[in-house]
Amino acid sequence: MATRSKVNVMSQPLRKLALVIGIGDYESGEKLNNTQKDARDMSLKLDRMGFISDGPKLDLTCKEMETALVNFKYSIREGDIVLFYFSGHGTQWE
Repeated sequence: MATRSKVNVMSQPLRKLALVIGIGDYESGEKLNNTQKDARDMSLKLDRMGFISDGPKLDLTCKEMETALVNFKYSIREGDIVLFYFSGHGTQWE
C-alpha cells in the first residue's frame, strides 16, 4: 500500500511554490533601500518560471511575517518544489 501512495504522489505534476519577503522599513527606524525592489524583481522572475506565490510580501511586522511563514508551511504538499526568498536584515534572538 505504501508503494501505491508514493507512485500517486510522483505521478502528479510537481507544484512550484515560492514565498518572497522584502523588509526594508524596520521598527528601529533603519531603512534599507533596495529590499522591496529586490523582492518584486525576484517575485516576477519566479512567476515567469511557473512558481505559485502571493506576490512579494513587503515590510511585514514580526507577527505578519510569522503568519506568512506558517501559512506557507501548511500550503506545502509532499513532492512540491519550494523556494523561500528573503531580502532584508538577518537577526538572531537569544
